[in-house]
Amino acid sequence: MLRDLVDRFGADRYDPARRLAYLREPRGFADANWAMLAETGLLAFALPEEAGGFGGSAVDIITVMEALGRCVVVEPVLPAIILGAGLVAAAGTGSQKAKLLPAIAAGEAIVAAALFERQARFDLEGIKTRVHDGRISGTKQMVLGGSYADHLLVAARTGEGALTLHLVKADAPGITITPYRLVDGSIAADVQFIDTPAQPMAGGEAALAQTLDQARLAICGELLGLMDMMFAATLDYIKTRQQFGQPIGSFQAIQHRMADCYARVELSRSHLYRAAADGATVAAAVMGAKAYIAQSAMQVGEEAVQLHGGIGTTEELMVGQAFKRVMTLATLLGDTDHDIVAYIALTNRAADRP
Repeated sequence: MLRDLVDRFGADRYDPARRLAYLREPRGFADANWAMLAETGLLAFALPEEAGGFGGSAVDIITVMEALGRCVVVEPVLPAIILGAGLVAAAGTGSQKAKLLPAIAAGEAIVAAALFERQARFDLEGIKTRVHDGRISGTKQMVLGGSYADHLLVAARTGEGALTLHLVKADAPGITITPYRLVDGSIAADVQFIDTPAQPMAGGEAALAQTLDQARLAICGELLGLMDMMFAATLDYIKTRQQFGQPIGSFQAIQHRMADCYARVELSRSHLYRAAADGATVAAAVMGAKAYIAQSAMQVGEEAVQLHGGIGTTEELMVGQAFKRVMTLATLLGDTDHDIVAYIALTNRAADRP
């Protein structure tokens, strides 16, 4: 039902031209579309039931994200719902949850996660932003949705070095927000805090790690949907494009390349559902899945663009737009090298347990 809901939303509201028009909006998506997702209840699918959500499981999350990827939607479900709202649900105090989660589910508020820093890249251990006496100082890099969020959820270290989470109003004093566009047209921002007042949250590093695993799983789901869409579009195209008086899909070399893409899509699907079901070693399974799926999505995207020829690089086809989205997601929260190293470390750690 969730998948069908997203499929209908995409069929009614998305084509290459309209998608580009949505991206040109000030927030990088159409407010009307966001309101519609809220009205259907889709923004609440990953939120806990006590906050008016559906209490979505890992399988629910990847099902929705795969459908969103297949439609190549621009609405900020990943940064606002999976990351922002997910962190509020996992780490917020009772009053913070009561205030923010219903507003997020209704599409009336957006919380952006301000976590990573330039010198730290994907490593939480490298975070240097500091909090002292309820005030934060530091700079966060590539905050998804940071330019239009109502609140920022900031990871900062105490004087003792503990990693803590804090809620900051976007219009609080001491904040400088520098927005920019990513390769797929979505909006991110660098955010500087100078002695900015912040509210402490109840959860800390454990809640953050849990939410990041969930976000990586969601990224994998969206990448799978994008791969599926690009493969299907390319399969249709090679059946109709003529060369030497026959469809190029009749050439054995093209068939071999498409067979390889099909295998990558299906193996990625298996990795994804294994990661969603592997409760005992979920962190390692998610890291392994993301490393494989991101690499496979790049490969399928490159093949899709090349087999479409010159038109594959243009924005008039959804394939070209989808590949730009793949390029963004493939290095989000960790590139392939980072994910492989993390997977090995987590697997070895699990093997050492009695």
